[in-house]
Amino acid sequence: MAAGFNVVLGAAGQTGLECVKRLLAVSDLPTRAIVRDPTKLAGALEPSDKLQIVHGDVTNPASLREVLQGARGVIFAAAGKGYWSAADVDFKGVQNVAEVAKDVGVERVVLVSSMLVTRKHWLHPIRILLNNLRFSLMDNKLKGEAALRDSGIEHTIVRPGGLGSGLGGQCTFVAGQGDVMPLGNINRADLAAVCVEALTNPGAKNITLELIAKPGISEGGYEEGLKNLWKGLSPGIF
Repeated sequence: MAAGFNVVLGAAGQTGLECVKRLLAVSDLPTRAIVRDPTKLAGALEPSDKLQIVHGDVTNPASLREVLQGARGVIFAAAGKGYWSAADVDFKGVQNVAEVAKDVGVERVVLVSSMLVTRKHWLHPIRILLNNLRFSLMDNKLKGEAALRDSGIEHTIVRPGGLGSGLGGQCTFVAGQGDVMPLGNINRADLAAVCVEALTNPGAKNITLELIAKPGISEGGYEEGLKNLWKGLSPGIF
């Protein structure tokens, strides 16, 4: 694959798969879909000269160095599967990616996190539920966010609300900062569109944002909404 491509980590997951589809649709760069088991993507994507499906593991820095070498942008959509997996994936996995990506010259890392991740919502029932779905999931997501910021690499951290599986492209994006925005929902396809936009939009540099969507396309149109989403958002608010 030619030098200069985008990487999606966790490409076999529902959000990661949508990120791959969006990149193939809108980016001129090739896309490298990283999965622990490449057979999981068999038949899930249309064949494309711009697509490469590669084995990789965010818990293995040597594996990451191989798959990230030459990449321009990285989307981290990986998620652990076992009850005890959050520390290795959502915290240390993000830390591994940040360190390797910076070392090999990746321009920007986009991390999919979650609303309610901060300690402001320590006792929120949904946070407690998610924290017990996989042991300390939200606590480790918060640690992963901090590791990415502290690495010094350019980044965007997207904290979506509840995730749906509907079609994308038919919504208006609503963004907030500081983890104080009321809860809402967003389809994974629309979340993926925001993650892809974050790879290159100058306004997304070092931004952490909460993200939901409301029905109906904004007056300027869907694509314009993606480009304008970052206006008024500031680095350092999280």
